[in-house]
Amino acid sequence: MANYSYAIVKHNYPDLMRESVLLENKYSAKKKYALIEKISHKDGSENIANIYYSNDLEALSTQAKGYISWYNYPLGVTKNMQQYITELNY
Repeated sequence: MANYSYAIVKHNYPDLMRESVLLENKYSAKKKYALIEKISHKDGSENIANIYYSNDLEALSTQAKGYISWYNYPLGVTKNMQQYITELNY
């Protein structure tokens, strides 16, 4: 399988400030949501490339839609590699 990136939108939490990322993680405790950009490699390993923070869930959701797949935990939906959008089961 080829390399690809996907997004995870979550509620912000303090442990994100300690996440190791390849590029950008400007943690802000004042922001309500986080978009975690992950890279999946051919060997099956993954890295976090960036973490972006915002109070605007709609903007982060729109940004996540630009990825081949994504998870949006605050809204309870996901889009898989085959482009199907389904509800997340917790």
